[in-house]
Amino acid sequence: MMTNTSNSEMRKALWSTFWRSFAANAPWELTRQEATGYAFSMVPSLRVIYKNDKSGKAAALQRHMQFFNITNVLLPLVLGTSIAMEEENKTNPDFDPQIINNVKVSLMGPLSAIGDSMFLTTWRVICMGISLALCQAGNILGPILFMTSYNIVTIAVRWFGLQIGYNQGTKFIQKASDSNIIQSISDKASILGMMVVGAMIPTYVVLNSPIKIGVGKSAVSLTKTLDQIIPSMLPLIATLIVLWLIRKKWKVGWILITIVLFSILGTWLHILSA
Repeated sequence: MMTNTSNSEMRKALWSTFWRSFAANAPWELTRQEATGYAFSMVPSLRVIYKNDKSGKAAALQRHMQFFNITNVLLPLVLGTSIAMEEENKTNPDFDPQIINNVKVSLMGPLSAIGDSMFLTTWRVICMGISLALCQAGNILGPILFMTSYNIVTIAVRWFGLQIGYNQGTKFIQKASDSNIIQSISDKASILGMMVVGAMIPTYVVLNSPIKIGVGKSAVSLTKTLDQIIPSMLPLIATLIVLWLIRKKWKVGWILITIVLFSILGTWLHILSA
């Protein structure tokens, strides 16, 4: 990309933009959502690009204060693309700056879909599932393993995303969109995430009943009988009930209160047991 800035200056600016992107959600608000954090992340690069052009820098900051929201892990990919286009805008008098925001808006949907499915509902859940077993055992390595495994991958994605966005511009995004790879990865990641969550139900949802069917020595435990039909059937039923309440638009607080009250009442009536 043609630019009037030195490579060393831009490398330093990209590093600053990279570190600032971690705080992009800190000023999140309802009307513009990530816009303030996005503009904050762009500042170091804009200072280099519009070094001797205060009006150009002001116009660029105003552009990036428009509504924007995306999965934070993939935010640097869009930042890199915006920086590349800002350089083009500075050096090419025929470039239309409106394209910069048009590209940002067009990237929000597909990248948020793949980001949410891959990182928030898949990779984070996998890391948590591995770490929870250690946490339940009281092992200090539990939270350390979660933070390490999750952040090593996401930080790498952030950094290489910024580099790809800056060096490839919109070409990389266009190729991914044309090949339908974004939708394919999003769908497969969602399926994997649901499988992981489903596999965690019998491990982390505990629900037993002391009720027995029959009389005397021939009496059979209700829990064991149901488990012969479907393993961990009671935890599965409890999970499905909670899912049904969520779909009925119950607030999380009321769901938690209902679970606590049901547990206390069930134990008192000898319907539930530890």
